[in-house]
Formats: sequence, structure tokens, C-alpha cells
Amino acid sequence: MKKLISALAAASLTLGMSAADVTMTLRADKPGAQIQPTMYGLFFEDINYAADGGLYAEMVKNRSFEFTPDHLGGWTASGKVALLDDGPFDRNPHYVRLSDPGHREKRTCISNEGFFGMHFDGGKEYRFSVWARPADGRKSRIKVVLADPAAGGETQELSATEIDIDNKGWHKYTATLKPGWSAENARLRVFLASPDGVDLEHVSLFPADTYKNRENGLRNDIATALEKLHPGVFRFPGGCIVEGTDPETRYQWKNSVGPVENRPTNENRWQSTFTHRFYPDYFQSLGLG
Repeated sequence: MKKLISALAAASLTLGMSAADVTMTLRADKPGAQIQPTMYGLFFEDINYAADGGLYAEMVKNRSFEFTPDHLGGWTASGKVALLDDGPFDRNPHYVRLSDPGHREKRTCISNEGFFGMHFDGGKEYRFSVWARPADGRKSRIKVVLADPAAGGETQELSATEIDIDNKGWHKYTATLKPGWSAENARLRVFLASPDGVDLEHVSLFPADTYKNRENGLRNDIATALEKLHPGVFRFPGGCIVEGTDPETRYQWKNSVGPVENRPTNENRWQSTFTHRFYPDYFQSLGLG
């Protein structure tokens, strides 16, 4: 009986097709994934910062400077900072140039607020990365700081390190930082630490402890808790988020694969829908893909 059903199904699919069309054969003797009768599982949709700022472990908001209309959304700039748009990644062309502020007691810096602040655990490691190049071809340097603005002591520096930007072209630089104490509402700060300027693109910060230790991974605490539910069904990327606000901003899975630095930033469906929950800087980095 099963073979008859398969044959009838195959015949109905191929009926009227030309020789150039594809034929689909159904194999009733080789069932696919088991579907639980209860349909118990997880439904994921990027609402209330469930992806960026939630399950996805990236801590930097607007890491590629692609929010619109404010390309520095999530960032605070000090000193001499310029926004340029001829960067190395065609789908994320914007970057910032940090130049000497022109005064010995002024500093050029960009500071990122994260998603409603950054939480750091004292003694744990965090991985910083950035694509950078010297602005004028000469060796430059940046200082990377995990900062606690609420610190009551002499310093706000939870952890700090300096990185030499010595490759003439665009290059990825990395560093590991370990906060000296825990902070609930901290910041990432990147200072120009040399007279010569520097260009920065795709500024990123992840906890070293990600789910299954994967680079560009998920938050370990949230992903582990979800795994323990043993879901039989997982729905992704959700319902209304697929539609987008308009056809141009609909969710397209193909944009969420490939190198993360060149995945196009997408406007989130829920950023400006409601006046009582208004988040005009709510975008999708598509790092979670």
C-alpha cells in the first residue's frame, strides 16, 4: 500500500511536466525527522532584543556603523571622529576614522553602550576584535578599555590593553580582556593612543565563554537553558519578523550566512511600530544565522 501511495504521489507530481523538469520521488520507507505528537518545542522571534542583545553573544551595538539614519547609533564619539563609507566590506561600507584631537589634554575615543549597558563578570575573559588600518599609512595604536562609569575609585578601567595597528591595509586585530571586578552598566571604549590616526570597522566584543565555545557564538547561559528543555520542534526566525516592515526589510536567511563582517545590517520589524514601545535603533546584525 505504501509503495502504491508513493507511486501515485510521484505520478501526480510529474503529470504534465516536460522532459526538462525535475522529478521528485517520495520514499515512504525512509521517513525523515520525527514529529512529536505534542508538538512541544521552541518558538524564536527577534522581539525585545532576543537575538542581538539576547541569545546572540555579541555585546557591541551597531558594530559596523550601519544603523540608519544615525550611523553612530549606540556609540558616543569624543575628540576628532569622522564617519566614512568606502570600507572593505561592500554590504557594510561605513567605518570611523579616529584622528589626533589637536590638544594634549583631549582624547579621541568611541564608546559603546551595548544593549542597555554591558554586563561584565570580574575574572572572566572577553574577546575583542576589530578590523583596522592606519589612516595615513603610518603605524598607529589604539587603547581598548572595558569601563565602569559608576566606579567610585580612582579608575573606571575594569581592564585595558593597547593594540598596534601596523598593517598598511585592512586587517583583523584581536585581544583578550579580563575585568578586575564585576559591573552591571559598563561600556566598551576605544581610544586613539598615538599621534597618527586609525580607521576602525566591525568593532566586536564577545564573552570567551560561549555556547560550546563557538566563535561568533551564543550566550552560554541562555543557550544551555534552552537545550535542557529538549525541544522536539524549533521555529526560526519566527512569524511577523519574516515579513519585515516592508519587502526590502523582510528577513532573508541567505544574508545570515558567510563572514559576519559582511552580513548586511537589517532594520528590525519592531523598532518603530509602537509609540509605547519605541526602539528606533533596533536592527539585526544577522550574526545569528
